[in-house]
Amino acid sequence: MRLLLQSLEEGRRQKAEGRRQKGKLLMDSLQHATQKAEGRRESRRQKAEGRRENCLWIVFNTLRRRQKAEGRRQKAEGRRQKAEG
Repeated sequence: MRLLLQSLEEGRRQKAEGRRQKGKLLMDSLQHATQKAEGRRESRRQKAEGRRENCLWIVFNTLRRRQKAEGRRQKAEGRRQKAEG
């Protein structure tokens, strides 16, 4: 009888330990998934920031090109007027 009680108690302990281990694994899994999701969000944020920065550079370069072209046109116009006048 005593062995049977010890065996039952040992079985309960093992079951409880198994539940604890399963809970730890679940928490580790959730923590890993959370970290992975945070990493993906950060990556998306950085990509969006990069796209915004690229758009700003495109606008800046376009404006700069237009200013240079306008300057060249004005110089050419000035030379032409000087040659005529």
